Amino acid sequence: MYRKIVDFHAHAFHDKIAEKAAKNLTEYYDIPLAGNGMFRYLLESMQENKIDKLVIHATATKPEQVPVINQYVSGLIGDNIIGFGTLHPDYADWKSELDKFPALGLHGIKFHPIFQGFNIDDESMFPIYEALEGKYPMLIHVGDKNSDGATPRRLARVLDKFPKLVTIAAHMGGFSEWEAAREYIIGRENVYVDTSSSIRFMEPEEATELVYAHGVDRVLFGTDYPLSLHVPELAVFDKLELTEEEKEQILWKNAYRLLGLSE
Repeated sequence: MYRKIVDFHAHAFHDKIAEKAAKNLTEYYDIPLAGNGMFRYLLESMQENKIDKLVIHATATKPEQVPVINQYVSGLIGDNIIGFGTLHPDYADWKSELDKFPALGLHGIKFHPIFQGFNIDDESMFPIYEALEGKYPMLIHVGDKNSDGATPRRLARVLDKFPKLVTIAAHMGGFSEWEAAREYIIGRENVYVDTSSSIRFMEPEEATELVYAHGVDRVLFGTDYPLSLHVPELAVFDKLELTEEEKEQILWKNAYRLLGLSE
């Protein structure tokens, strides 16, 4: 039976760096990969599984990568591909780059504090967060057993200071730090969470309880490709004790509402 699905958290790498980037990910997180990072394999999975839309993210780990990556993601955008851009806290001309987002067709922005070398609540990031308020949703990596820079507690400080910033806290509010996510993120009204790299590491009962605690209307489905893909991630998702209507909300309705898409 066909059902509409939006993968809100998937990564794209240029073929020249895809395998290296994927190798770095699996070494850092100590998680086996579902793919080698090549974008074409994500597209194949999308087509085979009739995924309605992909929301693509790519993160600049160096300031000079910002315009190149934004152009790359822009070139991927199509009827079923939605692109989020990137900025870097050390990129001096970030205001001008943000102004280019409409022309590039970018719908939001992705940050990975660990790989980009900043703490979520660094005051140097505050001007960027302020510029995003009311304009672009921000998907941000949260939680990391290897670092203190991306903790749910740090994100909570940002959410308190910028209540109009539409934020998607990746990995159910804190990869590998779900108790801290429950304390600082889960249940907050001004933040979404996504299911990527999270629910497959929990028992279905725990994941279901976390979804309900946060609110079904503020949870998004994601694979975190190349860390996972649609078949295994959907298999885990379908073990959650949710109604079909609640699953629909998470699989696509919340994403459509957040992105302003017409059904």
